[in-house]
Amino acid sequence: MAERRISEDFLRELRDKNEISEVISSYVNLRRHGSTMKGLCPFHNEKTPSFTVYLDTQSFYCFGCGAGGDVVTFIRRIENLGYLDAIKSLAQRANMALPEDHFDDGVSNRRRRILAANRDAARFFHECLVGSQGRACLDYLLNRGYTMSTVRHFGMGYAPDGWHTLCDYLHGKGYTMPELVDANLARKSEKNGKVNYYDNFRNRAIVPIIDVRGNVVAFGGRVLDDSKPKYINTADTLVYKKGTGVFGLNFAKESGERRLILTEGYMDTIALHQAGFTDAIACLGTALPDEQVNLVSRYADEVLLSYDSDEAGQKAVQRAIAAFSKVGVKVRVLALSGGKDPDEIIKKYGPERFRAIVDGAANDIEFRLNKAKQPFDLNTDDGKISFMREAVGILAAVDSDIERDVYESRLSNDLGISKESISAQVRSQRRRKNYGR
Repeated sequence: MAERRISEDFLRELRDKNEISEVISSYVNLRRHGSTMKGLCPFHNEKTPSFTVYLDTQSFYCFGCGAGGDVVTFIRRIENLGYLDAIKSLAQRANMALPEDHFDDGVSNRRRRILAANRDAARFFHECLVGSQGRACLDYLLNRGYTMSTVRHFGMGYAPDGWHTLCDYLHGKGYTMPELVDANLARKSEKNGKVNYYDNFRNRAIVPIIDVRGNVVAFGGRVLDDSKPKYINTADTLVYKKGTGVFGLNFAKESGERRLILTEGYMDTIALHQAGFTDAIACLGTALPDEQVNLVSRYADEVLLSYDSDEAGQKAVQRAIAAFSKVGVKVRVLALSGGKDPDEIIKKYGPERFRAIVDGAANDIEFRLNKAKQPFDLNTDDGKISFMREAVGILAAVDSDIERDVYESRLSNDLGISKESISAQVRSQRRRKNYGR
């Protein structure tokens, strides 16, 4: 395989799956400094760290010796490998199969056509929204409180109530029906030997999903009434995987904050941006795979979880706390009071109420302690003892001596139990569980 046969699409996926700080951390002890990470350069001798990893651009540079590049360049230099061998090494690390000769050319072209079709579809949907046929949809969005400025900012649109409206438009612009199926803009059916193509999105408010590079990679469509399904989203394609998509990050990364507010969906995210919380995002899907977590961690040192208080939302909170703690991102949990979601709270009470909720957000330890407290009646001795057992288990898993000391003091005050007794129980459990070893 010649170097020129490795497509840019394959290389892009390779870089995405080999987050640069994770790869370099196998060779260099890195410490975080805002949006960068620093360590001693592995390519020359130094006592003061001048080797810098830039998380937002996924690159590195040493101010001492001038070495720099992306993750492929780093592996080439550190392992003394040729270009192709470095690619193979990173592909093996990410469990990626190297493409065969000529395969990448076809995939690359399909990917370009999907992105182009998505871009033209987004323009078509927006033109439909602001035209006469989109009047009902535009009224729906305005009645929900979205302004025309917000509609334009997010490129919101309308998919007309027809079976072939988008297909006919894009076919007229030179796209083939198989290409539209590739993009999941159209669907294909076969009946009695006859093939039929029809629009995937019909009579829905449309929200384009844009990646951090500015590409329209997918769409979300919401009904204008109470019919089901409420939402239809683009299925997995060559340019979009639901488990890796993050809505709103293209705007939120420019907010100037190293903090992101994570919501359950794009409509909540749009409402928060309109209210001035331009650091809001939505992870598409609820599983929070490593790719999503790593992408968010490039732009945030702290994540505020704004999930519903129902059982599904609380399970999602637990998953998010565990996932972000692995990459060193601080987590706080918003206690949504006065409404079922951020949109409703802002509509009822205004942005100031939501800002107060943000300012009072509990960190992950406080969240766990508050959740553990709920089943028990702390007015009774049995309730206090039962809660203390749960709380001791939570605090025993905390690595920081200072944090444990703070929360042991709080528990002592809240429960009327001596701090010495609580501390002794925590230390005992840490020894049994081998924490800190």
